[in-house]
Amino acid sequence: MLTYENFVSVLLSVIERTGLNIAYTQELLDTHALGRSLSITCIPDAASDDYGPQEPPLRAVVAFRWSPEFTVFSLRGADSLDNIERFVDERLFAQPRGPAMEIEVTYHLPVSEELRDARVLPSVAHAVQELHSSLVEDENVARVDSTLSFPPGGVARVQSITATRVWNIDEALYDGDLLTLTCEELCAELHAMLELLYAHFGSNDEGGSSSDLSTDRRYLKPPTA
Repeated sequence: MLTYENFVSVLLSVIERTGLNIAYTQELLDTHALGRSLSITCIPDAASDDYGPQEPPLRAVVAFRWSPEFTVFSLRGADSLDNIERFVDERLFAQPRGPAMEIEVTYHLPVSEELRDARVLPSVAHAVQELHSSLVEDENVARVDSTLSFPPGGVARVQSITATRVWNIDEALYDGDLLTLTCEELCAELHAMLELLYAHFGSNDEGGSSSDLSTDRRYLKPPTA
């Protein structure tokens, strides 16, 4: 099984070759469980990340979580004598195919004043899925989600609209070449989808997203970059 460092190195190399427009990356370490996670925020080619502490209104976030069990298995393999490691291995192999992981790509749409009307959500979701279906097979079309707010005495207002595409990483966890091919497909689709969304929705709203996470932005470079 590839190590975390191998995995991230392959992903970053493909992103660089693809020429994705990266706004920033964030790498986190869970100091309690020792799990790790990485997210990479991409924006359209013509866009610039000049929104200060706020998130770019139109963006795609590539994210995955590397569990502590993965680290043990990638370094020690299935043969472990220690009781704790044996417990970890049993958790890893609870699934028939062994360790598996998902890379999640989430597209965040700019929410203009027009799109804050909850009544337009069905047409927006249909438009997003139509764009994505031009790039993928029907079973892989992104799921569209929205967050609504209900002010006192007012009507529902749209706060966010996202489309999520999940990539299952199975055999690629064990094969660098296969992982490279998977990442190339992922990055090519991401780049094309971002440009389609940019052409359809633009990327300007009221100055950026009002996400609660906007104040937590970090401009970090993963150690394997």
